[in-house]
Amino acid sequence: MRPHKNLIKLQKAVIKRLTKLEHLSNNILSISSNREIETLLTYITIETLNTWSNFSRSFYLSCTLSPKTVSSKKIRISSTIANLNDAVGLVIPLYKRSATPNHAGIWHRRDEPTWHDPSVIMNICNHIGCSNITQIQLGFSGGLTVFRNLPTFRNFYAHRNQQTEYAAMQIATQYGISNLLKPSQILLSLPLNRRQILLLEWIDELRLTVEYLCYE
Repeated sequence: MRPHKNLIKLQKAVIKRLTKLEHLSNNILSISSNREIETLLTYITIETLNTWSNFSRSFYLSCTLSPKTVSSKKIRISSTIANLNDAVGLVIPLYKRSATPNHAGIWHRRDEPTWHDPSVIMNICNHIGCSNITQIQLGFSGGLTVFRNLPTFRNFYAHRNQQTEYAAMQIATQYGISNLLKPSQILLSLPLNRRQILLLEWIDELRLTVEYLCYE
């Protein structure tokens, strides 16, 4: 996922990816093999968070290019940034003071912040003086739970131990779902007063956020 000077291109790339994950999630309901369900849920959950993380990073980098939003507004910044590597270099010291670029002046990806955390994109866009910072802050002010809870399920599928399983199970009650269910059962359950499974609710929340951030 690359940064763009026109955010509609970034938006389309992310929505295309989320739509594919949505289709895979819908297909799970027709699978009878528990092993296949677990494999697919692992892939979807991890890739959904990766998609959001990659979008967040690309959105920030796009903002440094003074792009146009979907509504044709021009985003401007108050900082002077020569290139994308410099843009990354402004961010890393805010979160990892000990990090340094290599001999060629290139910053390492492993030193970058946790992009899936909304506070990161809000902090760094504020740091460089993005003209759309108010819109960015409003985009995360709606009380969406995906940003807080999806990483917990991602950690379960990535590590699968008693601690990560327990953490995921405790999230269930937030949605009116029994916390006696296993993480995969929770993701495939209907939250209270909702018509689609929790995993699809989260994908929808990410789609709405992406569309809002790129539009404004």
